Amino acid sequence: MRVTFSWLHEFVYVPVSVNWTDAQKYCRQRYTDLITITDQADHDELLKTAGMGNVWLGLYRTSGDGVFVWSDQRSSSFRKWKSGQPNAQLCVNVYDGYWYDRNCEDYAPFACYIERKRQLVRLEVKSSQNVNDPAVMKEILEKMEQTLKEKGLAQYAKLSWRTQSNGNVFQKKDKKSDATKQTCISKLRK
Repeated sequence: MRVTFSWLHEFVYVPVSVNWTDAQKYCRQRYTDLITITDQADHDELLKTAGMGNVWLGLYRTSGDGVFVWSDQRSSSFRKWKSGQPNAQLCVNVYDGYWYDRNCEDYAPFACYIERKRQLVRLEVKSSQNVNDPAVMKEILEKMEQTLKEKGLAQYAKLSWRTQSNGNVFQKKDKKSDATKQTCISKLRK
């Protein structure tokens, strides 16, 4: 079995209007931090999560002519400024799909993120059944979920299959070995 780790972000929209500092404090206490946008996919996910409304981002600067930095100190040069922005304000929000700098004491809803660990697991299965049959795959996932539950990990995990380029989940290991051995990769999200 081979295991690989990576990180995922999950966005959480908070529809309560507060100033930027209170939004940051709330996110850090309950989640990871105010939302950080690293690319167009993150920006699209934010708009899907929070809509096109007025939402604080984790982007700010300490002076009107200073450099913008992310609240969580990540480096990301991705920006989606509205034409004519930024001005001399210190905090940033999204409105109508574009970024505006605003007075940090203004009130707006906000978005936080949760950092999740994703673990890829390569699994070897011995079976005389067609392991790419959806019913068999469902049984395998149920067995894996039961094992995680017994170990007290089920509440933190979401299992799914990763489909290979040929459309199957399971692949034969090699023709010289036992023909019933097949491997797959399952995504385990924590």
